[in-house]
Amino acid sequence: MIKINLKSIALKLIVILTVVASAAVFAGDRAEPTDFLSGAKRHVSRVENETVSAWQKAFVLKEAGKHTVAFRAKFQVEDPIPFTWLVLEKPLYLEGLTLNGEAISQPIEGMSYKTIPGIPASLLKKGSNELRGVWTQGIKTQKDEKTSKVSIISKKIRSANVDVRLYGVKLSALDFQTGPILGYAGENMFTVTCRVNMPAEVVLEVNDRQYVSKPALLHSFKVEGLTSDTQYEYSLKTRFSSKDDFIASVGPYPVRTLAGGKQFVFTILGDSRSYPKDWARVAAAATTKKPAFSVFVGDMVSRGRRDHEWDEQYFGPAKDFFATIPYYAVIGNHEQDCPLFTQIFPTPGGKNWSQKIGSVLIIGIDGAMDWADGSDLNKWLENILANSKAKFIFLANHYPAWTSGGHGKLKDGHPRERGVRFSQEVIMPLLEKYNATAMFAGHDHFYERSEPGKGVSMIITGGAGAPLYSKSTNAKKQNPYSKVFAKKHHYCILTVDGDICTMEVFTPDNEVIDTRTWTARKGQ
Repeated sequence: MIKINLKSIALKLIVILTVVASAAVFAGDRAEPTDFLSGAKRHVSRVENETVSAWQKAFVLKEAGKHTVAFRAKFQVEDPIPFTWLVLEKPLYLEGLTLNGEAISQPIEGMSYKTIPGIPASLLKKGSNELRGVWTQGIKTQKDEKTSKVSIISKKIRSANVDVRLYGVKLSALDFQTGPILGYAGENMFTVTCRVNMPAEVVLEVNDRQYVSKPALLHSFKVEGLTSDTQYEYSLKTRFSSKDDFIASVGPYPVRTLAGGKQFVFTILGDSRSYPKDWARVAAAATTKKPAFSVFVGDMVSRGRRDHEWDEQYFGPAKDFFATIPYYAVIGNHEQDCPLFTQIFPTPGGKNWSQKIGSVLIIGIDGAMDWADGSDLNKWLENILANSKAKFIFLANHYPAWTSGGHGKLKDGHPRERGVRFSQEVIMPLLEKYNATAMFAGHDHFYERSEPGKGVSMIITGGAGAPLYSKSTNAKKQNPYSKVFAKKHHYCILTVDGDICTMEVFTPDNEVIDTRTWTARKGQ
């Protein structure tokens, strides 16, 4: 049974407005979009041994286990010619979609979509059309505690409850869906990504320069040959080809190349998932500090493989943050290792990267990977640390080495979570061996600074908007090194000035909840 409430209706409206711009024209030039399926004949059916049984309006599943259910919608199209692209809205669970026997491709394999843009309208036919899809329906059992009798929780499958809509889209509906998002930058370059709602060409204009990408849904640019510590303006425009006029644009936005000198400011923060209003407040406050760049330590959305969450929970609420501050991404567990991550977030090296910025070496890692002694990743990290001459070394990882929160719970005296265990027993010792400055992580939703006593601070900055956590009941045993703990939303601002790096931790209301000063590494 699909539940409909005001919140879901509001989110659906946001998706429609994202996919179709306010000036978009669907059918005819009318304000209301045309849903081809509004009068469709809908049916559902069991699928047994890959064979579809009789189509019905509804049927009941009474057998425990997993069942494949097929759905079809038959509809008429008077004239498909006015439409260039189609947009399909569907429940997340409906997959394997075909239109008139042709597969409907998803923009990125491995992602799950409520809205599929950029479907060629050429799949439509004049006259009768058919849309099909399938899903897996689980039927559970329940046990009566008094009689121990096991019964099956049957479920009625109704075709009318499969909420699928298919819109015809004209060229004038072309618009930006996501971004712009600044990625990693340097003294003479910066990167930027964006998404549009149908396959089209995007043009990036930077002062008097112009860069053109091929027609696609997701676009990524790298602008080089710039001047250090210099502000530029950039805009993005979209059209279908060089012969066409631009249909939509965003910008201009300011972007400053990184400084090669000894003084600059940057921000580190993490864990914004699930609560976009709180994330919007943190992002807006961090943006006012005008950092040279930002590092985010993971858990940006609730479920990373659900494509719609990225716009609704992360990019949409913090547009100025992403458009004006070069961004360095570190993946968290809630990103679910989604394929969108590496496509939309350019970094200096995929999910494990490093970059020296002025007198600071920043390292970002995927802490869920294999960091065991002797592993390739372990050797990669040790080589970077051993050869660094930076005054300060900061490592960003989603999983903390020491935490007073629930993710630091112990089993046989060791952190029971694999990522936390690697951080504590492998990564932190490497940082200590090479006299690094600090590790920054998230995962637990609070601020905590720990000082293990071997010169490397452990900072948990998990307060960028996610629901806040309290200390574990066994906090002191888990983390005997805790110095400062605050159950508050926050972000960290680091100011580098010669041989001194000072961190201030702010709430969105500009309250300072901690400060820490580090001096340059010995011999550097």
